[in-house]
Amino acid sequence: MESSSDQRLQIDPRKADALYRPFSSFAEWAAKASIDVTRWDRYVAELRQLRDRSPELMPRALEIARRAAAFDTGAIEGLYETDRGFTMTIAVQSFLWEAALDEKGSEVRAMFQAQLNAYDHILDFATQAVPIAEAWIRQLHAQICEAQETHRVWTEIGWQEQALPKGAYKLLPNHPLLADGSFHPYAPVDMTPTEMFRFCQELRSQQFLEAHPVLQAAYAHYAFVAIHPFADGNGRVARALGSVFTFRAESIPLLILVDNRGDYLDALQAADGGDNQAFVDFTLERALDALQMANESVRAAAVAPIEEAVAEIKRLYKTKGGYTHGEIDRAGFQFIELLAQETAAQLKKAKDSAGADLNYDVRLEIVRTYALAKPSSRLPLPRGRRLVVSVSTPGPADANLIRSFGLEVPKDCGVDDDLTIQGFESHELFEARVTTLLPEPNTALRMRLSIWVQKIVGELLAELSGVAATSLRRKGY
Repeated sequence: MESSSDQRLQIDPRKADALYRPFSSFAEWAAKASIDVTRWDRYVAELRQLRDRSPELMPRALEIARRAAAFDTGAIEGLYETDRGFTMTIAVQSFLWEAALDEKGSEVRAMFQAQLNAYDHILDFATQAVPIAEAWIRQLHAQICEAQETHRVWTEIGWQEQALPKGAYKLLPNHPLLADGSFHPYAPVDMTPTEMFRFCQELRSQQFLEAHPVLQAAYAHYAFVAIHPFADGNGRVARALGSVFTFRAESIPLLILVDNRGDYLDALQAADGGDNQAFVDFTLERALDALQMANESVRAAAVAPIEEAVAEIKRLYKTKGGYTHGEIDRAGFQFIELLAQETAAQLKKAKDSAGADLNYDVRLEIVRTYALAKPSSRLPLPRGRRLVVSVSTPGPADANLIRSFGLEVPKDCGVDDDLTIQGFESHELFEARVTTLLPEPNTALRMRLSIWVQKIVGELLAELSGVAATSLRRKGY
């Protein structure tokens, strides 16, 4: 006997076809959205400066973000599972990353490789002054779905696994059934070729070509998803299409990770309701994540890699960003605690390798005051937090080094403001946008922090080695 959900599935899809509303032209769509270019310009300027200073380090830095985007694009669709640590392992190609990937099965490895090949392909394409055409999009679909043999289809006799037509437009309606029994309409089968032709025409329009890359990426993604031209794989293709324009601008992908999925779907739903700005803002955030990850990767690339490893207080008033001061303080405490945990994890790995020749201590201290790096910052309440890291070698060298780091938070935190950790000895700053810390630290921030700690710990151990060597020479060893 068929379930009630099966009965609903047999509603004539032509009813959903009739509900389809063609996507807006770029001119109409862009009129309802704007780009906050301040942060984009800041991070782009930083990346370009690093590129000019160390061009040989840039390919590796950009590859980390590309691999993260390529791996998580399949996980977002539920093709396989991942988490922050696993994505980090794949992105930075940590020790035994291939073995870790193989544990998920040969199908997952094949899917990732197909997706990575597709992202490499769009990066190559983005460097050419060639307009996007239907044939190229079909080729992209075939490439990104190369390892997927079948997809699930509702037919007159129920659910069936059918061969996935790669690079070919859909032959059956693919309107998804919603929880209330209604359909979300995509382009009808007979309208798909016409809509895809119009889509590519919009991407060739002068106004589109002159638009900001984030606005281009957001529109290309959303309009493509509105059509849903393929039987399956539309989300993966849409995220890759959006990346064409961020690749073309700064060689970064649109970095949408699994933990962004809820915000991602909410932003798409808001755009369905006419709120284009929500999806543009989401797209900008993900592009900023990619830019910052590339920036941190360049800084860390010159250092030998090291294997990786608060209760709420209500405030009486809110900051200009709508947060309570207590929320900002707790976000800051969690921020420096993450730094402490990551530092301890990486030093433990070093200790496991060095054995008795290396000792370390990582501790968080409560302090009343210290010099702030920014006049617009304050110490978190009720007391500041300082991270103290010490490393040492035993006798006869008896070498010891200490490094400390302090946390500061914005006095009147807005949604664009940064929380900051400063190295007291190095005067180096690590910044995190408040939106990457609340409601909880996101994957991109954790990955950036891990990369930064690799650099800090690598430098600290290298300096310790030099101090120990000097000590031994002085003692006649």
